[in-house]
Amino acid sequence: MDKDNRGARILIVDDDPDLCSFFESGITQLGVKTKSITKSLQVIDELKAEFYNVVFLDIFMPLKSGFDLIPDIQKYSPDTKIIIITGMADKEIAITALRLGAFDFLEKPVNLELIFHSTKRALESQRMEIKYRKTQATLDQAQYDLLEQKDSLEELNRKLIETNRALTIMAQNMSREKEETEKSIVLKIRSLIIPIIQQLHYDKNLEKYKNQLDLFIRQMEALTSGLATDIDIATSLSFSELRIACLIKEGLTTEKIASHLNISPCTVKTHRKNIRRKLGINNHDFNLRSYFSERLKNSDNYKEKLAIS
Repeated sequence: MDKDNRGARILIVDDDPDLCSFFESGITQLGVKTKSITKSLQVIDELKAEFYNVVFLDIFMPLKSGFDLIPDIQKYSPDTKIIIITGMADKEIAITALRLGAFDFLEKPVNLELIFHSTKRALESQRMEIKYRKTQATLDQAQYDLLEQKDSLEELNRKLIETNRALTIMAQNMSREKEETEKSIVLKIRSLIIPIIQQLHYDKNLEKYKNQLDLFIRQMEALTSGLATDIDIATSLSFSELRIACLIKEGLTTEKIASHLNISPCTVKTHRKNIRRKLGINNHDFNLRSYFSERLKNSDNYKEKLAIS
């Protein structure tokens, strides 16, 4: 007997005790457990008490026929395979039994070889069906888990998108607030700090600091006027580059800027290249003066709006 069928249980149901004994002694040789009963009304109680892999069932029995028992067996033990045995070789009987759900049909007298063959086929079919159901159940569970994970991932993705959108809006608001704050500081320096320093400049008690205050005022005016009010430009360029940018905006050539600042034209050209690089002006045909004038115009419009508000 195949090792996969060891431990299988076989039930023989026939009102002929001799036939039951014949089946029991023969099937036992397969290495399976067997039991026989001669009363049809005991079948369901037996199936409720114990699982049987195969039931050999006689068709014509007193009180309840094999035809009537097939649906009951399937109800209480759906995995059990039913093999019909009958002494009447009738094609219609066989067809009816198979339609009702019987696995096989054997005609009396039955030799042991046919019994062995039918039993093995029934056990193999049963094992494959049970294996298939378990595999299908595993696949169904896996599919359910995948759908659950898919729903979870979609929900997580939705929350990430919402979070990213919120962070983007927050970053934009912070950037606008930063720019407005920086521009507000520049305007306040010009309207509050510089006038105070100018008053100190004319204070006779601070006469000896006049030159230092003078220099300080010029530096503050340079840092808070013209292109210096454009925060992007002011924070991107060094003080020397900012001074040269202001002179470029005024229309001075490289030679005139060099003369005005007492530096070499080569140094001015280097600063111009650095200004373009830092401000992302990659097109060398683009006029720097026009660029700075447009930026300053936008900055002045902002000041007017801020002053009105």
